[in-house]
Amino acid sequence: MSNCLIALIAEDDTDCDTIRKIVHRVLGKNTRTKSWASKGSSTLKRKLSAKLKVMSNEGCNAFIIVHDLDRNPQNNSLNDEAKLRETLESAASKFQNINKHICIPIEELEAWFWSDPDVIKYVGRGKGEANLNPHLITKPKESLIRLSIGENRKPRYSTNMNAELAEKLNLELCSERCPSFKELLKFLQEL
Repeated sequence: MSNCLIALIAEDDTDCDTIRKIVHRVLGKNTRTKSWASKGSSTLKRKLSAKLKVMSNEGCNAFIIVHDLDRNPQNNSLNDEAKLRETLESAASKFQNINKHICIPIEELEAWFWSDPDVIKYVGRGKGEANLNPHLITKPKESLIRLSIGENRKPRYSTNMNAELAEKLNLELCSERCPSFKELLKFLQEL
């Protein structure tokens, strides 16, 4: 898609930065992006329709909406992905003619990093193993933090490293192991 301006909509700035890095790796560093971080799940759902309108008026012609599939605090089970997708689709329903992709990483997009042995070795400074089914990892972000704890007992990893890890991520391997990433990659390649 020539002259593309891709809107990146996510729950926080680090997610936007991570998706931007992936967009640039797939489509080239000159691909223009504009991001909005909602600063939380409920805000993203509540303001999505208005934000799509604003960003469309600002020239965005492709939209990537990223929302984690969180766990229910009462029973620790994953929330209903179909229900979340329906909620996000409903908020975007006024915009039928826009090129959009709703990406729902299972639990958190940090699970994607668990797909790649090199990323895990980098975070763990040689320790740790990638997972064939990273979308099944409970609390992948916290698991990266624990993996990164060094001899000084301080974690090296924080979500501020996510864009750096996205630069290292083996996109094909992640696509094979993470269904949400596979769909995102497919959307980008079709642009």
